[in-house]
Amino acid sequence: MIIDNNLISYDFMTDFNGPSRHYPNEFYPTGVYESDKREYKFGPESSEYPNLTLPCNLYDEYGNYIPQGYYMVVLTEDLKYLELYQSNEKVARVKVVKVVEKMYTQEELDEEAEIINRLQIAQTKKKLKKIREAEEELIAFKQRAAANVYADIADSGKGYYILTYNCNGKKASGIIQK
Repeated sequence: MIIDNNLISYDFMTDFNGPSRHYPNEFYPTGVYESDKREYKFGPESSEYPNLTLPCNLYDEYGNYIPQGYYMVVLTEDLKYLELYQSNEKVARVKVVKVVEKMYTQEELDEEAEIINRLQIAQTKKKLKKIREAEEELIAFKQRAAANVYADIADSGKGYYILTYNCNGKKASGIIQK
């Protein structure tokens, strides 16, 4: 005797209260959930901070360590510490030894001011095409300025690691003792 399980389960599901009683989630007509798609309408926000890849665990003299993985490196506002974040949780804090702030040339400042001036004029005249063009130019200008964003860690060979950070015109170096 062969029993069709699909038929039995279907008969059970179509009782007096209908299928909504047994399925708390609504039905999708195509069978594909929004979360199953590999394309997202709105992706996660990108970070302006650089990412650091640690290829191995970093141990200190007390046996504490920073596990290998991917970290976001953030320079604190007071420019005294470099903080390592993983999944928006602070994992480590490194004392900054050296900070250098980039001096912008007058040409770069003039170019940015001219783009902002064109954007403001277009907004007052309410010219949508010129507003869009000026906004695109401003985004391209900021992307060119932020093209040198990076974080790196290197072994000095003298008992410490050197953590370097470059973002938004600020370069910082920190030391992690082995």
